[in-house]
Amino acid sequence: MQFDHQLGVVADDDRRPAAPAATATTAVAAACRPAPGYGPGTSTHHIVVDGVERAFLVHMPPHPTSAMRLVVDFHGATSNMYQQDVYSSFDPVADRFDFVVATPNGVDAAVRQWRFLGTFADVDFAVAIVRTLSLDACVDHAHAYAVGISSGAAMSASLACQASDTFAGFGLVSADFYLPPLCDKARRRPIIIFHGTADPIVPYTGGHVGGPSGTPVQPAETSAALWAGHNGCAPGPTETRLGTQVVRLTWNGCVVPVVMYRIVGGGHTWPGSSIKITALGLTTEQVNATTAMWKFFAANS
Repeated sequence: MQFDHQLGVVADDDRRPAAPAATATTAVAAACRPAPGYGPGTSTHHIVVDGVERAFLVHMPPHPTSAMRLVVDFHGATSNMYQQDVYSSFDPVADRFDFVVATPNGVDAAVRQWRFLGTFADVDFAVAIVRTLSLDACVDHAHAYAVGISSGAAMSASLACQASDTFAGFGLVSADFYLPPLCDKARRRPIIIFHGTADPIVPYTGGHVGGPSGTPVQPAETSAALWAGHNGCAPGPTETRLGTQVVRLTWNGCVVPVVMYRIVGGGHTWPGSSIKITALGLTTEQVNATTAMWKFFAANS
């Protein structure tokens, strides 16, 4: 689940026109009936974006309703949509709270990961998923959220910068960034972050991804503080210890909230996952990133 990308910056005049602002029930009928192929459970779908056929999983709850919320869940590098669907385990939460989950697949390559800086390829894919499911799967366009781990978290952070008109909130695990030229003009959106202090891939205290020759990254708390500043928060977070392995950082006075979970001794892993990847370090059981993200989005957007 490593990620490695070129931190190119897209100039403002090179950015594509923003999509029209979403309304509370854009493209959702009062009594929505999903299109064929979008029955309860998980199914595979394909769309063509920028001339390339792309694949993604869609999980529908047992009793679909109109104006359902959507979580788009991005896998880490070297992983895929099937593994991420199991790893983060959003589907049971979606069944309980009646929302839709989309899990996209990165483009097959030597290392399958997300392309989002210096190119719009995967940003366009993410936006197209929301538009497609708004039309076909009873999704409320105004309540779509991007989440992911590692490369998928960086992808979600890039959407916070480049597609904040499409996504209403963001959940980041084991990676984050804030680049002022790319992110300063983005809309303020709720952001929830999880990062382990013993992450062997994306170092918590900053450095390089995967080793000295990797992509440079900011310290995790520096990135979170930059997002907090973007969202109008007062400097300096309040720390609350939730367990021996979990400290929650919250910023005060925010126009839109930012919350970070410091996983003490945590690795490059999804907190609360039933799948333990020992080579990537500790997976804490003291907080569940999946349920915490959902509660955060439901409460703040």
